[in-house]
Amino acid sequence: MSKLLKKALKISLAPAILMIAGKAIGIILPTVIYDLEFFIENDIEGFTSIQIVFTDSNVTLFVNSISNLTMLLFLAVPTFYFIIKTSLYQTTLQNPRTLVKVTRFNLLKWITRKDVTFLHIFIWTTFLTIASIIAITHTLQGQTYTWIGVGAGVTSLLSVWGTIKTFELETDKIYPKENSYY
Repeated sequence: MSKLLKKALKISLAPAILMIAGKAIGIILPTVIYDLEFFIENDIEGFTSIQIVFTDSNVTLFVNSISNLTMLLFLAVPTFYFIIKTSLYQTTLQNPRTLVKVTRFNLLKWITRKDVTFLHIFIWTTFLTIASIIAITHTLQGQTYTWIGVGAGVTSLLSVWGTIKTFELETDKIYPKENSYY
């Protein structure tokens, strides 16, 4: 197995665990807080054999919406943190004005260590996009509130845009822009 594949698998463990944990916490928390009635069903024909079934369709819509929102938040917050951190780091290296602004806002400690790679951002964005596709699919099927599906789509587009911008910043280190030298 190559080093890149090993590193990618190692990086992908955290978002995979957070994705599953976000979905599970999003199901368990409203069920416990609102004391919702549910039962567990074993259906061999479906994708998963064990299913949690609620007695009312409105309760199912509410719990599914909360679980999708929780899953998206668990993935979106770290993803945008990594994108912003890497973008600020690269920009401060290239632009002294940004360094002054970062120092003024006392964010210098936050960006000095470069421990986030493009592979890291790409994998987190991929997991966020998959979670967004799940939420959008549930919205189209009527199993999640519409605003969560729209928010998931916007979040996914912003993370992909941020990843592309981060990629451009990374490639500018290797292949500098020609017009800045003339």
